[in-house]
Amino acid sequence: MAESDDKEIIRGLYWNCASNAFNSVFAILTVLGSVFLLFMKELGVPKQLMGTILSLFPFCGLIAPFLSSYIEYFGSKRIFLICFGLRKIVIASLLSLPWIISRYGNRAGLNYLVVSIAVFALLRAIAEAGYYAWTKEFIPDRLRGKYTALNTILSNITGLVAVFFARHVLGRGGGIEKYIFLMGTGCIFGIFGVYFMSFVPGGKPFKSDEIPKIILPRIIEPLKDKNFLRFISAVGMSLFGASLMVFLPLFAREKLGFSPGNVILLDNATIVSTMVMGILWGYLGDRFGGRPVVIISLCIYTLVPFGWLILPHTHPSVFIFSMLLYGISGATLLGRAVGDTRFLYAGILKDVNVVYYTSLFYAWIGLIEGCAKIAGGYILKIDFTTMVAGRIVDAYSAIFIINFLCQLAAIFIYRKVRPDKQVRTRAFLIMMARRLFNW
Repeated sequence: MAESDDKEIIRGLYWNCASNAFNSVFAILTVLGSVFLLFMKELGVPKQLMGTILSLFPFCGLIAPFLSSYIEYFGSKRIFLICFGLRKIVIASLLSLPWIISRYGNRAGLNYLVVSIAVFALLRAIAEAGYYAWTKEFIPDRLRGKYTALNTILSNITGLVAVFFARHVLGRGGGIEKYIFLMGTGCIFGIFGVYFMSFVPGGKPFKSDEIPKIILPRIIEPLKDKNFLRFISAVGMSLFGASLMVFLPLFAREKLGFSPGNVILLDNATIVSTMVMGILWGYLGDRFGGRPVVIISLCIYTLVPFGWLILPHTHPSVFIFSMLLYGISGATLLGRAVGDTRFLYAGILKDVNVVYYTSLFYAWIGLIEGCAKIAGGYILKIDFTTMVAGRIVDAYSAIFIINFLCQLAAIFIYRKVRPDKQVRTRAFLIMMARRLFNW
């Protein structure tokens, strides 16, 4: 019986990886990548409003803690499939945007876009609140690092194809029709992604005659866990800085002078680097725990905002340097993600009510991401330029500096979080050095 259950779990992991691979195409071609940012620029959306629109995705996550009892009652799988499916329909409705603009004007089209994104973000938040709790059931802790790596690699392979496809489409002339075509293509892949998730086990409703209701003391119960508070503080600090970089495609377009196609191509550096580093981070996470992986990743990632800050805009090899920074960013942020999942699922979520912890965690990262995107939009709205030590310092420079400082603060806080395995970062580095140099 146990062997049969184990086979079902492994089979479910493959279906989940397939779903995420197809959903990666959906995300890149619709509203969760550089394509959407360039699409809004094509529509003439002001940067401040861009930040507000992008903040809708994470801010809607604030409802997650209040959904915990409903997720338990109806089942995390059912909640996820319904909302994840409906959000594809919402994005498909954007295919009518050119007709709305031609008939009612740009203002009506922009309002329609904002409302559609708001509905999409709400459905996404509800779906992912269920997904976070569901993953504790169908992903065994012993395989979590390897699963994360494999899932990332497969998703990035399809993402790589999606980026090349988007670059090809965007290079064939102007107008918003090319973006609408990409969205329609993405929706087809997204629907298949929802279908694949129906084969993943677990996520059943908890058997209870109690009608679901919002109980505030139960919702905030995880906040009494000091280790959990330190963990979300560290995640929040790092995430705030990294989320400011969502405007990097605009920096590449405006300050570095890259074409829309080359801006999209930069994403491939991120994808390739995560594919290369995925297995390594997964192995290190399962073998040595989350803390060494997170600390090392963030120490390397601090080079990214510093690199963008000193990057010469007119250097002949500026595109190559940009690809390198995108690659380092992708590899190290994946490392932080692998380490975070170890910290959370293999360390903190033991002998606790999982759904309340994961819902609160999801709401917290939503709050941080939303605030970061709004803050980034306001910083870019100021659009100041000055000279410091012979170098141009502008609004983008301020974003890079803030990101750099946030990562330094996050490293310090992560060191205070109780590790899931008793392996110190210093001891890990010494061990790796001995193996590498045969000491």
